[in-house]
Amino acid sequence: MKWRWVLTVLAFSLVLVGGSGLSAQEGRVSGACPATIAIVPFSDTEHLPAGSVAAISCIAHYGITAGTTPSTFSPADPVSRSQMARFLVRTAGALGVELPGGDTSPFADVDELDDDGRRSISRLWELGVTRGTESGRFSPEEAVSHHQMALFLSRLLKAASVPASADSRVPPFADIDGLASSVTSALGYLAGLGIDWPGASEPFRPARLVTREEMALILAASLEAGKARHVRLALRLSTSSAPTSSAVVATVTATKPNGDPYTGLFVDVFVSQGLQHDGSCLVDPDARVNGADGGTSVDCRIDKADPRTDSAGEVEIGLAHSPIAERDRVFAWTGPLGQEYHEQDVPDQVWVDLEWLAVPSGVQIEDAVDEKFGTYVEIEARLLGDNVAGQRMIMLVIRRGVTVHTHVAGTSLGGVARFTYVGPRDPSTNNDPELVEVIRVFWDRNGNGIHDGPSELFDETTATWDD
Repeated sequence: MKWRWVLTVLAFSLVLVGGSGLSAQEGRVSGACPATIAIVPFSDTEHLPAGSVAAISCIAHYGITAGTTPSTFSPADPVSRSQMARFLVRTAGALGVELPGGDTSPFADVDELDDDGRRSISRLWELGVTRGTESGRFSPEEAVSHHQMALFLSRLLKAASVPASADSRVPPFADIDGLASSVTSALGYLAGLGIDWPGASEPFRPARLVTREEMALILAASLEAGKARHVRLALRLSTSSAPTSSAVVATVTATKPNGDPYTGLFVDVFVSQGLQHDGSCLVDPDARVNGADGGTSVDCRIDKADPRTDSAGEVEIGLAHSPIAERDRVFAWTGPLGQEYHEQDVPDQVWVDLEWLAVPSGVQIEDAVDEKFGTYVEIEARLLGDNVAGQRMIMLVIRRGVTVHTHVAGTSLGGVARFTYVGPRDPSTNNDPELVEVIRVFWDRNGNGIHDGPSELFDETTATWDD
């Protein structure tokens, strides 16, 4: 049985009937209005049923309305036609409708409205959602009635290409005889989508005015019926290609439909070279993901070990790889707690390709040095293996355990780095004992100017100075 959204006017409650399981990260059922959506603490909604509070918070999340003041929603107030026009246009945007420009309008009674109000009404007219109350008039200050709302909503969802259900039927309201066929058809279409409004066991009351609470319930149901996406994910990498010896930072950004940061959202990240044939997850065993699950949880599943988006709506993940050159695909996705990744079942996912490049395998200094004191010498070192061009190399001259000279050079296309050094001065005019220095050249892989040990390839030779 599919989910049905039942809006009961007398109780002002939202009831979900049928189905099983959860499609929210924690507790509340709805793909468009999951429990990750923060409850907006309006001071005048605390007495409302939980379903109404959730619906009000949901449409606020989508930027459809922010309340009548920063702290109040005025749930019992009626909704004027000009206000509803704004709400419907924003709902259309959340449902992916390409909004027209709103530059033309046949209505002569909207000139006193602000630009947003006039444009919203014009857009609804251009989309075919409204035809006005009479020729040339929209009646922007009149309150919206039940029968007008049914027409608005059905036309809006059709503009969003939400198909009618095969079992669409007009609910058995006792008070709809004599209504225009356009209204009864709209009620049947909405019922087929699972929007039984205001509930088949109640009278329809076509002339009754729609309250702001009711409006929130109706538009939240419409977002659900139209499969609106409550989150927008973006994924960027610090680089699109990197040596396997380096680290890459992946930043996942989650935003609400209105562009605000989406905080507190669990995000799973995994690296793959290709999904399973059925679209399920296949993790690349050569990749390492740091900061996602911390290596302690189940890959490709939304769980409480996954990172949560911060106040900027972001999570940062470190990526590393074994010394194997290959192309990977980095996936970031979100969903209900406990959901396992399956390509066809995850609407909120992003991915980007990452090229791991082979790295050098060794350093070779061409020759030892054997010269007189004070001689100018050139020392050539070659970086061996793959990806050897343009790498940072450092030569250290070490005398009696102390570094006395440092020279930095980049490698040529062939991996060659050339250094220069003037040997120590002749200590005296006598026949002095020879002086031996250590010449060390290392690949400064992380660019910190310090030889970090065996992880940074190096080679050593000697420089012998005498008279």
